[in-house]
Formats: sequence, structure tokens, C-alpha cells
Amino acid sequence: MKRLIDYFVSGMRTASFFYLSMMLLAQCYPSITYPVPMVKNILALFLMGGIMGVLTLILEKLEFLSFSIRVGVHLLVTATVLVLISLFFGWDSALWSPLLWFFFLLIYGLIWLYQIWQTHKLTQRINQALEDKRKKKDK
Repeated sequence: MKRLIDYFVSGMRTASFFYLSMMLLAQCYPSITYPVPMVKNILALFLMGGIMGVLTLILEKLEFLSFSIRVGVHLLVTATVLVLISLFFGWDSALWSPLLWFFFLLIYGLIWLYQIWQTHKLTQRINQALEDKRKKKDK
């Protein structure tokens, strides 16, 4: 249960970061339309981000599938969550906008790039620690 909550909060944090980034971008470029910061929109963002964070468990739990298939399944399920949340909160007209799907894919890709970078950094730290331990053992 604790792990589920951690993933939910992580998803909320990521969604909040991108929402605030979009708002900042819209301030710099007034022609960009962004969701108005209303209670309903913020709650929807938290819910959507949290659910999408929990969906990352798909990547861990479906180990019998190849990684690329798991990512594809994750992308499709994440897009489904976006559609369902949009319908629930009355944003169904936005679903027809190619801009929504462009930003969805852009943000999805940026999150993946960040995850890859984080994994690379962690791997480097682990390898360095193992090398340091081996050097101490050899002395």
C-alpha cells in the first residue's frame, strides 16, 4: 500500500510540475491556451497525475512482457486515463484537439527522457561504488 501511495504522489508531483510549466510558458507566450487554475482543474490534475503514477507499476509487474511492449501498454492505458478524466470533468471538446495529443506525447516523452537520465545516473553511482569497493578489497 505504501508503494502505491508513493507512486500516486510521484505522479501528482510530475503532473503538477508540467502544469506549472505550461502556465509559465503561457505567460511568456500569451497565444498558448492553458487550463485555468480552478479547483476542478487542479483536482483533475492531481487525480490524473496520481493514477498515471500508479500505472508505472505496469512497467514493473508485467515482467513476462518485453520492455517495449510494457511501454506501449503503459502509453495506451495512460492515454485512456486522459480520455476518461477529460470526459468525467467535461473537457470532452479538448479531446478532438491535435494540440492536446501533441502535448500529451511531448510530456510523455520528456518524462521518459528524465527517467532514462535518472536510471543512467543511478547506474553510474552503483558502478562507481562497486569499483571503489573492489579497489579497497584489492589493496
